[in-house]
Amino acid sequence: MALHHSTRVRLLGAASALGVATLLLAGCAGGGSSDQTGDASGEALIVGTTDKVTTLDPAGSYDNGSLAVQTQVFPYLVNTDYNSTEVVPDLAESAEFTAPNEYTVKLPAGLKWSNGHDLTSSDVKFSFDRNIKIADPNGASSLLYNLDSVETPDDTTVVFKLKTDNDQVFPFILTSFPGAIVDEEVFSADAVTPDQDIVDADAFGGPYKITSWDFNKSVEFTPNENYQGLLAAPVNAGVILSYFAESSNLKLAVQQGDIDVAYRSL
Repeated sequence: MALHHSTRVRLLGAASALGVATLLLAGCAGGGSSDQTGDASGEALIVGTTDKVTTLDPAGSYDNGSLAVQTQVFPYLVNTDYNSTEVVPDLAESAEFTAPNEYTVKLPAGLKWSNGHDLTSSDVKFSFDRNIKIADPNGASSLLYNLDSVETPDDTTVVFKLKTDNDQVFPFILTSFPGAIVDEEVFSADAVTPDQDIVDADAFGGPYKITSWDFNKSVEFTPNENYQGLLAAPVNAGVILSYFAESSNLKLAVQQGDIDVAYRSL
């Protein structure tokens, strides 16, 4: 299947946000030497950014600022590793085409959300079904243009039925904006769920969970002990993400040593 230019741009934008966010947050924790940011001292990192968040709910956002947070706290079935563009299992044990119009994902048994809820194939189906149903104008449901339906033969199996055969773009779409999996016991099936409701319910499954949320001012992340995925476990105690309205303010914070890492405009 040919990759349309507009789709390439969308996916490249998603990959950029994912790569930078992962390196700044989860990637900083992956067992590097002590002279790297996020060393084994276990201290919290302070990251400054001029990006903005639209909403924490993946069904209501299509921007890099939101994605940079979502990739830290929500699980993805598949992903791309740092040094490769190849799609590999993340939350999934395996993911492959089992027919020209079927992409089958197998999940490990016993997965849990950070709040203790079971994470099963039902959550996966719920996540994609709600994204398409809500079709928020600020969301990325349009990227699921070739998804016909999602079937769950058992708690650990997900079968994506596609409208068009041999869609080699589909696995990459699963790594991007609409690929985040959410807790069906917390999120609304037909409306964008308020940010604070998500935080209060501890509805996270990525390498980090959010312990404090002040919209577009600050976010506090702590490692999620229930995370099972592609990334190594964090070696820091957490991350504080601070938002700056002006790049000049971010530059000043860097100069004064108030933050460890700066991202986006200076």
